[in-house]
Amino acid sequence: MKRLFVAVALCALSSVASAEPGQQADQFAHRFALDLNGNGAYYTVTVPQAVYAASLRGDLGDLRVFNGSGEPVPYSLDAPRAAAQTPKRLRTVQWFPLPQAESSAQNAPLGVSIAADGSLHATVATPAPATRDGDVVDTGPADGQVSALLIHLRNESYQGRVSVESSDDLRNWQALTDTQLLKVSYGGSTLSQERIEVEGLKARYLRLRWPDGAPDIASVEVEAQAADANAQDSTATQRQWRAGVDMQAGKAPGEYLFETDGAYPVDRLRLDLPQPNTVARATVYSRANAQTPWRDVADGVLYRLRGKTGDQGNPPFEVSADTDREWRIVVDMRNGGLGSGVPAATVGWHPDDITFVARGAAPFTLGVGNVTLTSAAASRDELLIGASPDVVAARVGAALPVSAQDVQAAATTKDNDAVRRYVLWAALLLAVGALGTMAWRLALKS
Repeated sequence: MKRLFVAVALCALSSVASAEPGQQADQFAHRFALDLNGNGAYYTVTVPQAVYAASLRGDLGDLRVFNGSGEPVPYSLDAPRAAAQTPKRLRTVQWFPLPQAESSAQNAPLGVSIAADGSLHATVATPAPATRDGDVVDTGPADGQVSALLIHLRNESYQGRVSVESSDDLRNWQALTDTQLLKVSYGGSTLSQERIEVEGLKARYLRLRWPDGAPDIASVEVEAQAADANAQDSTATQRQWRAGVDMQAGKAPGEYLFETDGAYPVDRLRLDLPQPNTVARATVYSRANAQTPWRDVADGVLYRLRGKTGDQGNPPFEVSADTDREWRIVVDMRNGGLGSGVPAATVGWHPDDITFVARGAAPFTLGVGNVTLTSAAASRDELLIGASPDVVAARVGAALPVSAQDVQAAATTKDNDAVRRYVLWAALLLAVGALGTMAWRLALKS
């Protein structure tokens, strides 16, 4: 009898240990084709929006890769490769006002000349403010890549559009960007947007044109990164965006709520206000679900101001990568908040990468959306074995047909497995209890 109970206990323990949910390729609510090229051992794909939307876990733990025989293959899930956060240097540079006739003509003399060292020198008198609508900026010798131009204004209030062109010789100009500058007073403080993004700039000279009237410039700075930092940043994955998020007004005045439809690692939140000429301070919160508390993730000033050539809005909020699905915006109502209507939300993120071993025969597929699974991802270092393994780029292809039975299995297997585990644990406890009773009886007889 004692041996029987021991056997029962061992069987129950073994069953519990092996009672993890299955990973059959047909037990996922969503499946996607993986489009591969060549016959490589390793492939890597960028996780698209559709996979994030299909996942039921914030860590994409319910994701698996299968070969043509339906066998799961080893894979790694690598965090988003965002741009390297290296220090950026600011330095003041020279700028030269241009008369209207010169700044409006494509190849007219600019009133500056290029010295032997590449620096610019004025060849005409500075034009009067009323006759100026352009400027030339010398960004200086190349000591890294210029990422932004900062125009510091003397104006107490200014809003206007600026178009930027670049050149290496002051003769041939290439359009670079078009944006707006802003400086207004709000709540006793100054709200300003004096930054012009010029990522990827290679030319030394910039020409600024002011279709809404030139501002009074106090100084100009450039923001630059070291050359080695630029090489690292070139590996960053392009940010993806999800627009059209459904925003709802909350119960409290100035409260707005929305949910993302996936496990996106959100690092940017853009909020577009419903009415022009609005300025308000707001705080952004997020949480995983209704059972967890709200977390404060960002705060800043929201604005939408109407200018001569259109509306100008606030830049996106920057947040640490956040996979929470529920978001809350709380607006300061002391100055009327946002008025009527609700803001529009757009979320942005750098996507994860999946690297997998192409074991077995094609076609390879990706399954996602099984409530029973937790992450099985290995680290990339563990996965990539051998001297300089070649990893081939692939992509997630079209969604594959999924039957209603597969969707039901992915959603309900959790409950079936839970019942099974409870029964097995009960059997184990019963066996252990029986052994304890036998030991107690033996102790009494002795």
